[in-house]
Amino acid sequence: MSKFVRTFLNSFKEYIVLILLLILSLLIITLNENQKVKNVRLFSLGIFATFNKIVLDISNYFEDTEHIEGLLKNNAQLMLQVNELRDYAYELDELKGQFEFKTKSDYKLISAQIVSRLVSKISGYFIISKGSIDSVEIGLPVITDKGLVGIVTDVSKNYSTIRTLENSLFKVAVRDQRSNVDGVLNWDGKDLQIKNVPTTEDIEVGDRVIVSELSTIIPPAIPVGVISNKESTISGILSNIKVKPFVDVNKIKNVLILKKKKDFELDSLITKVSGGLK
Repeated sequence: MSKFVRTFLNSFKEYIVLILLLILSLLIITLNENQKVKNVRLFSLGIFATFNKIVLDISNYFEDTEHIEGLLKNNAQLMLQVNELRDYAYELDELKGQFEFKTKSDYKLISAQIVSRLVSKISGYFIISKGSIDSVEIGLPVITDKGLVGIVTDVSKNYSTIRTLENSLFKVAVRDQRSNVDGVLNWDGKDLQIKNVPTTEDIEVGDRVIVSELSTIIPPAIPVGVISNKESTISGILSNIKVKPFVDVNKIKNVLILKKKKDFELDSLITKVSGGLK
């Protein structure tokens, strides 16, 4: 084997050196930032591009380019139509679920479409297509057939702003539906959490979380989410509970506004007892 290699190198050493020098020259030309070298490089690329275009034009001359371009346009249009139909199908499923929920619900519900999505991990707002002319009022809860979305914070004649669950200013009194343990749910910028729950409380991963009777604005028993994680704090006597919401506010396109007549007398009493808990 070594004899073969030695013979090969002796026979082709001039060619090997030439190839190595060519590769080295190309590398130097490519990496060199001298203006003259750049001009040579651009001129070479221009020559290559021109030659390549001539070859391509000759090749296309023997092909039915109009037919190919027509097919490409048709494929693009079909792709857009399929994508649009798929989008409609997703929205139809969403609307179907909300329509059934609205039909069966005892509450008066107002259907609305999200027209401007300002939702982000920081802001947590969006605008819907219903306003005061549709009897929307500040403070009304916003839901879907899956659960809680947020609350109306501003109303104009034809539009309203919604503060969603994913807003650090949004707080709601919630309850573990299985064990009846109460807590306050809020957004920490990354997750929905119920903080500082005593570790002795009966809360388990997988439990459903609903709006508590302590909530002064949102009617009780509206589904919120499911407990996804439970972590003890450094002290070891308290836990922080993570809740995965039933509604992904970043994906929905339509919502329902719950027309609930507020009980101001009850709100006043509960607010005094809970120190402003919402």
